Amino acid sequence: MELPTEKQCMDYFSEYKVPDNIFHHCCKVREVAVFLARQLQKKKIPVQVEFVSCLAYFHDLCKMVAIPDFGKNKFHQDAVITPEQAAFWKEMQMKYPQHYEGEMAYQIFKDLYPELALSLRDVSSSKNENPSWEQLIVHYADLRVLREKIVTVPERLDYLRQRYSRGEEVWKMYEEKIREHEQKLFSNLSFTSDELASEISGEKGKIHQEKSQEKYQEKYYGKSQEKVHNYRVMQNGQ
Repeated sequence: MELPTEKQCMDYFSEYKVPDNIFHHCCKVREVAVFLARQLQKKKIPVQVEFVSCLAYFHDLCKMVAIPDFGKNKFHQDAVITPEQAAFWKEMQMKYPQHYEGEMAYQIFKDLYPELALSLRDVSSSKNENPSWEQLIVHYADLRVLREKIVTVPERLDYLRQRYSRGEEVWKMYEEKIREHEQKLFSNLSFTSDELASEISGEKGKIHQEKSQEKYQEKYYGKSQEKVHNYRVMQNGQ
């Protein structure tokens, strides 16, 4: 299966002139999704981590096509959009009228990355009754990230209720489905949904510590090995 590289993913954000706040949100969702994917993989769940990474990066790549109010608003006080970005997305809205972000992303990637394109179309769709592990992970990760912060499901849903006008019955059904997905995910993990943020923070701390240790060992043992090598050369020369 063909997938874009990390660099190609970054290039798409530039090509499609994605505002910074959306880019940073996508990066955070990707961090959460990849963490969950790796934890599930350790439990022998068949998850493609690289696929999860690309799907999470691109889940909101085309978000602006469905947003009528560009830039700063009461929900995103820090959002900034340049005139170039605004002009580009007005053009995209005319090119892809009445499209959601997943539908536009499908059109963009269907020829280059067909499997990824299908998942981008379906990952957030209410019609997706049987999501793959990769889709389930990314959709859940998106529902745990508000802007760039990991939050609870109720906090995220509270934002969505304010942002998007739908009947309360629709939101109740949606929350039930999310809870089902959450149960499926965490029944395979050794920590609870409430511990997700602390687990990710702990993992990042552990990685930082390991990298620091590697640098120290490389610096210390590298010099020691160089001394031993020089000593042996000197001994052999005598």
